[in-house]
Amino acid sequence: MIEDREFFETLVQNGSDAIVSIDEDSEIVFANEAVERVFGYTPEEVEGEPLTVIMPERFEDAHFDGVESYLETGERALDWNDIHLPAVHKNGHEMQLSITFEEHRFGEERYFSGIMRDVTERVARERELKRQNEQLEKFASIVSHDLRDPLNAARATLALAKAERDESEYLDELEGIHDRMEALVEDVLELTKQGQAVGEPEPVDLAEVVDEAWQTAGEETATLRVVDELGVVRADHERLRSLLENLIGNAVRHAGDYPTVEVGSLADGFYVADDGPGIPADEREAVFDYGYTTESDGTGFGLNIVQTIAEAHGWSVRATESESGGARFDFTGVGR
Repeated sequence: MIEDREFFETLVQNGSDAIVSIDEDSEIVFANEAVERVFGYTPEEVEGEPLTVIMPERFEDAHFDGVESYLETGERALDWNDIHLPAVHKNGHEMQLSITFEEHRFGEERYFSGIMRDVTERVARERELKRQNEQLEKFASIVSHDLRDPLNAARATLALAKAERDESEYLDELEGIHDRMEALVEDVLELTKQGQAVGEPEPVDLAEVVDEAWQTAGEETATLRVVDELGVVRADHERLRSLLENLIGNAVRHAGDYPTVEVGSLADGFYVADDGPGIPADEREAVFDYGYTTESDGTGFGLNIVQTIAEAHGWSVRATESESGGARFDFTGVGR
């Protein structure tokens, strides 16, 4: 520790950001009062400690190598102005900092100060904005390709219908094309909805939501079987209903003429299964990919939506095989 603190105190007279100064050995020789607000440590707790006390362990070697190289060569290994680096709070969680480094000489000694600002929330917002922009790019792809194809087909079919007296066949094709477009639009709207944050989870009767989803996505030729007492889960009611509607609709479309959809409980969640042909083992991860489909008229969004909703709740979803050889989707990590 150095005895004369006046030099270091002048560095923080007009600043509100955390400032930490170290010597050539990376020992903290000064910390201002804002350090407690940012890191949870009082200045007295960190002064005299190595800088690694507020540094993620995985960066320690790089830090010491960088300091040693700079002292020998004068060449900086990174930008010193407003660089983003992670740090560790006293309670153990990581945060993102914006740091500007400065070098100072005091007598014959060299010291380095980091002026630090917690930008964790800003970085999180930027990441969310990036995710939303990526989602919008997907939507642009849908509009430019997936919707354009049926529109072109509709125009061609309409032209044929106008050229023929017997228009019934072409009008049936047009009706199918428009149904396809409607399904695409519905899925795009659903993806947009899922891009929004999940609402505050609340206790939801899972069996009731299953029944609501069945009323929307089930069919008279299909059978719903609830094999356990499903109980109450903590979820956003509307998002959970969307998840179940997509799974039920998927089963109704792909599990055969008279499918049975089964919903049961797990130790830390629930599952939805059917008695259809199932999903090949080597495709069970790919089915959640955006745009993945094995049907010529499928959009490939349904299971991607399911995964998006599950992950937004903090749940895990896994595709596997049902007892009858059909598809089964296990949801775990579900709060109750």
